[in-house]
Amino acid sequence: MEIKTEKRIDAASAPRLDAELTKLIDEGERSLVVDMSGTTYISSVGLRAFLSAQKKMNKLKGSMVLTHVQPCIMEIFEVTGFGGVLTIEN
Repeated sequence: MEIKTEKRIDAASAPRLDAELTKLIDEGERSLVVDMSGTTYISSVGLRAFLSAQKKMNKLKGSMVLTHVQPCIMEIFEVTGFGGVLTIEN
């Protein structure tokens, strides 16, 4: 299943992302592709949503791949160590 993230993943939008990812996983989705082509900002709340989803997928032996990650977001993933936790394909 593929989903597309918003331009900004912050305190206003991250709860929606978290809820959508959780719902898909809880409904049995074991392969998620997250298109981040339009995302230019991510806060710690957004990072937490991805970490939570990744942990759930790991427990269920599923996969979550982030695609089309912009350089400014990739830098945040690398600085925070998320680049080693999340599967990212550009």
